[in-house]
Amino acid sequence: MLRVSIQLIRKLPVDPLFRRQSKLILDESMGSNQWGQLRLIFLRCLWNESVQENQSEADPFSHRADRRRCSQRQNLSHLKKRTDNPFLEEITTRSVEMLAFFSMAFLIYGVMHIYALSKVWLAFPHSLGLSLALALWGLVMTISPLIIWQLAKQNWHSATAVTSWVTYIWMGLLFLFCCIALLFDFGHALATLLGFKWPLNESMAFRTVGLLALAMLGYGFVEARQIQVEEIKITTPKLSPAIGRVTIAQISDLHLGVMLGDEFLERVIAKLREIQPDIVVATGDIVDGQGDNLNELAQHFLTIKPPKGAYAIIGNHEVYAGLENSLRFLRSAGFTVLRGESAAAGGIILVGIDDPSAGALGQEARVDTKKALASVTKGDFIVLLKHQPVVDRETPFDLQLSGHIHGGQIFPFGLLTRLIYGVRTGLTQLADGRWLYVSRGAGTWGPPIRIFAAPEITLVTIESENK
Repeated sequence: MLRVSIQLIRKLPVDPLFRRQSKLILDESMGSNQWGQLRLIFLRCLWNESVQENQSEADPFSHRADRRRCSQRQNLSHLKKRTDNPFLEEITTRSVEMLAFFSMAFLIYGVMHIYALSKVWLAFPHSLGLSLALALWGLVMTISPLIIWQLAKQNWHSATAVTSWVTYIWMGLLFLFCCIALLFDFGHALATLLGFKWPLNESMAFRTVGLLALAMLGYGFVEARQIQVEEIKITTPKLSPAIGRVTIAQISDLHLGVMLGDEFLERVIAKLREIQPDIVVATGDIVDGQGDNLNELAQHFLTIKPPKGAYAIIGNHEVYAGLENSLRFLRSAGFTVLRGESAAAGGIILVGIDDPSAGALGQEARVDTKKALASVTKGDFIVLLKHQPVVDRETPFDLQLSGHIHGGQIFPFGLLTRLIYGVRTGLTQLADGRWLYVSRGAGTWGPPIRIFAAPEITLVTIESENK
């Protein structure tokens, strides 16, 4: 990426006025220390190019060859030194990881289409029309998430909403169909191995699997709308007896956007009014990355007034939706956004950090808690707000509130998320006595369904042992 950027800059005009203007543009667009170091690479290349031009004016015929050789040597030496910067290395690493993840996701999604549509092909009489229809449908639906992304970029709200609903309902149905069909194929293979006759032909098996998948899809659609209130209680000597107790409502992973809007958010707000917490915390992914006008949704949050305040952190989807827009939404909704910062509320200390995905997209990810904890004493009860359920042994806290994994959202993904993150949803006491709570979240991402992972709002009660 750096090499390409430098080569592009080398092709720009070399007029001195242009160089001064380029320097000003770079100065304005790269304000942080890390990006300032990247800026130095560009400016150094421009300066070296100017020197080479002045030195070669007497021999215009040798200028291009000399310039090319010098540029190559300087590119190698400067880039080798500059890319030692850990910030740039982290961006590159995370960008590669994200690219690998999305590439693998599309590969798996494409294979799922081939598998499911092959079942359709085997279940019906073969024809050229059927084969063309299946191929076209499979191709369009495989790339449909990219189509949604392009529609959202153009701010075509209606088209984005319709395409999203069709795409993600199909995605949910496809996943359920493939899971059930694999079980049937396993049963068929086992029966053949044991010498039994499988009772279903291809057509009957397809219809049975299809009906079961549709039934599970309907169940998942209903479950996704049944928001539960999970209550946990923690006692501690760190809370003053004069305060007695403080209650925190945790909301997470709402994914507000083109698919989840006013109706869904009103159900969330109704639950918050019902439990009447002292503090409301939002632990990331409150907005979705598909883009939408969220200004009207912010007004719903303003109808609740937690007496000790409302606080939020950013998750990965706040970054995907546009960090500045997401921050503007959260603040207009009445949240104090904690970005590597702390706040005293209700006799406890809330500490919030950014999701590290911001760094992968070139944003500043404020993940260091040292500054936030500088004024905190050992006698303070610390609640760490961190989107992903990753525990840092070096970070002091008494209770960490996280989300991100949705409890898997659709069984058996919960088993996969537990394997990846090494944690389960709900409350876990760590080996050192600290507590970790991982919320299943209230919304959905992708398919608008939940299966054996009901949506939740968490009510945390922190009580003094000496009350």
